[in-house]
Amino acid sequence: MTTAIQTRMFSNERDTKSQNKKYTVQKYRLTYVKERTNFNRIKIVNRTDVADFCKQFLSSIPVENVCIIGLDNGNNIIGYDTIEGATNQCAVYPSNVFRFLLGSAATSFIIAHNHPGGSVRPSEADWQITERLQSAGKMLELPLLDHLIVTENDCISMRDSSRWNTK
Repeated sequence: MTTAIQTRMFSNERDTKSQNKKYTVQKYRLTYVKERTNFNRIKIVNRTDVADFCKQFLSSIPVENVCIIGLDNGNNIIGYDTIEGATNQCAVYPSNVFRFLLGSAATSFIIAHNHPGGSVRPSEADWQITERLQSAGKMLELPLLDHLIVTENDCISMRDSSRWNTK
């Protein structure tokens, strides 16, 4: 619903009082600092490489977490970020995912998350966030290559499902 103030704000009428106003606004800048890790450069050749990398962070955690992996043109991991959730869910916002990916100069990405309960079956919420990230990634030319679900004993790729959007 549009208010009267919003309607006036975007009308073509000229307000004579505001013609000579000077505006001062705050400017913001994000700075990224590359943190040291114990990892050497890791090239992703197949899903096993991703699964092994993600299991280090996700398999034994009792709450749901999401790992975002940024890749360069050669499928080398150039950075990762994790989002901590609750017992059975994790809020993933595309704006936060892409802020990390764009800041790390990734050219593609993979996400993985754990299911602490042990089931590797994707939930409807898993599919919804996958589809949102795929759509946003296409618009930004930053493709989502895969979404893995990791448990303590297993790991599956959602890309293997017929529901995966390859368009």
